Amino acid sequence: MFSKDEVLGAIRNLIEPTLNGMGYEILEVRLVITHGRRTLRIFIDKPGGVTVEDCAQASRAVSAILDEEEALSSRYYLEVSSPGAERPLRQPHEFKHFKGRKAFVRLKQPMLGRAEFEGVIDEFEGNLLHLRLEKGDVLPIPFEQILNARLSL
Repeated sequence: MFSKDEVLGAIRNLIEPTLNGMGYEILEVRLVITHGRRTLRIFIDKPGGVTVEDCAQASRAVSAILDEEEALSSRYYLEVSSPGAERPLRQPHEFKHFKGRKAFVRLKQPMLGRAEFEGVIDEFEGNLLHLRLEKGDVLPIPFEQILNARLSL
């Protein structure tokens, strides 16, 4: 019996070459169960953003691969979508890519008496996120201290 993480990793390995070849980056592969319904959610991105047509094309490609490989042993629904305007930021390259954009950052341990900050991504250098706060101060945050982060509107 395979763990959920092993199944999701295998699915990602199956579909990634095709989606990368189509110009998409896989941000996340999730398997969720809501109201007894299994849904495989795949979040994709590309330079300039993802359109509804991109999601439809990627969905058709993923569906064909998963059907051929019989990757999931029982019924499921497939959803392919963009990460949205408030997309999560998980990797250093994502912080670098969104330099100059507003982000919300939640920390594992408080800094300056707070565990949550909102500001503009000033820089990501070495292992530090430099977040420019509202008053103009730049807060250096070690990457390993970030619990989660997302773009903010």
